Amino acid sequence: MNRHTENIGHLERSVANNRLRRALAARLDRAFKRAGVTSAQAAKWLGVSEGDVQYWRRGITVPPLNACTRLAAVLKLDIHWLCTGQPQVA
Repeated sequence: MNRHTENIGHLERSVANNRLRRALAARLDRAFKRAGVTSAQAAKWLGVSEGDVQYWRRGITVPPLNACTRLAAVLKLDIHWLCTGQPQVA
């Protein structure tokens, strides 16, 4: 399966969750801006393409959980907040 086909499949699976994808993208983009991190830097840390990170930041696709976990750690964010927008209840 080529890269283009993988992206289309991911987009098709994500269409029903447009609002949730966009909300995650907004949190991720805000966190990047606050930390002064570029998509290129994050891509290098995660071993993905800069295009993948830009898709996440625009809400086109959703990062895999392992990428969210690593980004939360690097950006010093609560993973629960990053994924849901809700503060974690102790």
